[in-house]
Amino acid sequence: MTTVLAPAETATHCPVCQHENTQTAEFCVQCHAVLLRRCPKCWHRQREGAACEKCGTNFALYWADALERSLKEEVRVNRDKVVAEAGTFAQLVLMSFSSLGGVLRALVSRLLAIRLSRR
Repeated sequence: MTTVLAPAETATHCPVCQHENTQTAEFCVQCHAVLLRRCPKCWHRQREGAACEKCGTNFALYWADALERSLKEEVRVNRDKVVAEAGTFAQLVLMSFSSLGGVLRALVSRLLAIRLSRR
């Protein structure tokens, strides 16, 4: 089944299935292959190529760098979570060694701080 195009529009053929698509189509209407690529850095649209025709960004390197940054951030967040959990665990363990008076003093001071911060 072929698409009937208006006379003003030019057609482009899908590189995968050779289906005729409109010039403005970003994806093939038959097989959904990508027809228009958009640069992740400058948002320039182009039909083909591994690098942006406008700014020269290499798409594969750009996304590899983005993935690497994302993985580093994930490692940092997980490390911070472990440190926070270890600190909480240490406080719970050390609480049993503190005197009851110290625990009560800390509890009262926290309650007072909460009340004063609400004013």
